[in-house]
Amino acid sequence: MRPYRLPVHPARLALRIVAAGFAFAAAACAASAEIKALPGKPAASLARAGLDGKRVDLNEMKGRVVLVNFWATWCEPCRDEMPSIERLREKLRGRPFEVITVNYGEGVEKINAFMRKQGLSLPVLLDPDKESAQAWGAGGLPMTFLVDGEGRVRFSAFGECDWSTGQPLRVVENLVAEAQRAR
Repeated sequence: MRPYRLPVHPARLALRIVAAGFAFAAAACAASAEIKALPGKPAASLARAGLDGKRVDLNEMKGRVVLVNFWATWCEPCRDEMPSIERLREKLRGRPFEVITVNYGEGVEKINAFMRKQGLSLPVLLDPDKESAQAWGAGGLPMTFLVDGEGRVRFSAFGECDWSTGQPLRVVENLVAEAQRAR
């Protein structure tokens, strides 16, 4: 299934075109996704309430690699990708690695029902106004960013990806090893 593209503001489109000139392909995920290396700019702010009502702030995760995934329950590639993110989180438990999933504009009840049905325990932040997705430049769903231990966005992937195996896993493990060496 093809990933879902969100409407793009012309100014953001111009920024993406410039950024794409600096990016290069690091690995193929699924037929519709590719991990792209980025120049390592500081991550946009991301401080939101989670499903449990507790506020999560990306700035408090310095020293750890963070996978930030924008998704929605109605997005089939998002639904297909989430179990691999859960497996990745389990594989890297105890290491300097975190996962933040950000739901694109849906309500708590709908998200909770989806998470229960799928048997997922990933942390979910709420983005009801879709401002975080816009600030991060998530031009479609699923959209995933890898933030290094210094708080810089180093990689992105648009489309479904199996994060728990192969090249995507190696990309994450390399960033985690960097974070461990920096400690």
